[in-house]
Amino acid sequence: MISTLLLLVSIFLLLYITEKRRFFNVVVLGLIGLFILSTIFSHPIFLPNEQGIVSKMGIVIILGSFPSIMFILSIATFFNSKVLLEKEGRKVRNLLTAVFGLGFFMMMIGYVFIIFTNIEHPIWHILFFYAFLVFGYTMFLYTSIMAYATLYHFTPIFYEPNYIIVLGSGLLGDKVPPLLASRLDEAVKQFQKYDERPYIIVSGGQGHDEKVSEAYAMKKYIVDEHQIPAQKVLMEDQSTNTEQNMAFSKKIMDTHAHGKKYRSLFVTNNFHVFRASIYAKKAKLDAQGVGSKTAFYYVPNAFTREFIGLLEMYKWIHVTVFLFITLFIGLILRAYV
Repeated sequence: MISTLLLLVSIFLLLYITEKRRFFNVVVLGLIGLFILSTIFSHPIFLPNEQGIVSKMGIVIILGSFPSIMFILSIATFFNSKVLLEKEGRKVRNLLTAVFGLGFFMMMIGYVFIIFTNIEHPIWHILFFYAFLVFGYTMFLYTSIMAYATLYHFTPIFYEPNYIIVLGSGLLGDKVPPLLASRLDEAVKQFQKYDERPYIIVSGGQGHDEKVSEAYAMKKYIVDEHQIPAQKVLMEDQSTNTEQNMAFSKKIMDTHAHGKKYRSLFVTNNFHVFRASIYAKKAKLDAQGVGSKTAFYYVPNAFTREFIGLLEMYKWIHVTVFLFITLFIGLILRAYV
């Protein structure tokens, strides 16, 4: 088992060192976590002995922990949505974690209903197993992405950038809101870290409800609040999403560098760093990400939206896995019908 774990860790380190901005890294890290869990559950406490006492204890732990975890997650997500609605306004997106919490609660009820009642018809057990596989796959991805995004966020950058890209996130009229201000403040911190040698690129177009472009408001904030020379701040004011942020900023750097080689980094909020790094890779940008601080209550909802965004980026892979699970359950159902 140790040799298998070392092999997985070696593969992960090789992948991570050669290219951090890769979704496959997430899967390998998740497999390492699953292997460690399977090793824990292969401990004698979970295995039968001659009397069967230890085995029964292990079964009680496994069967009891699942509904307990689901219940705790449900309460946590409902509470988080309540805080979001109070602090960020009554918006549909602030109910996202509550929707997940409702799903956790329904899974808990279904689990208790199936396991602890005397339902002998196998179809109910098979259907619950189907729901459990889909849920398990989703949670595997969620926890793996969360672990990898945390690792990526805390990995230091070992090169000096020539450009610092700040990704836009929306304005309040013509004002920079706190979320975007945290990105700009972090960009200035990075700018000063490298003795004010890099150029700062503020990236963001004008939304239908915004009086000016995000780039204009961001540059004004940096110049007015931090007294950064205006000539050190370049504007990219055409993009409407993260993918365009990266692609359009690259065009500006290509022109500004006059054919010389350059390196860059981008700044966004910590929950957004990993997905943004994938877009940077797609744009063929030699750039790693730096995350600015985000209010703790905001992170679960924001990260969940990031998770959904990552699922959408690789949707055909996940659809294929879902179809395989469905086909597998369909074959089992056919055997019992």
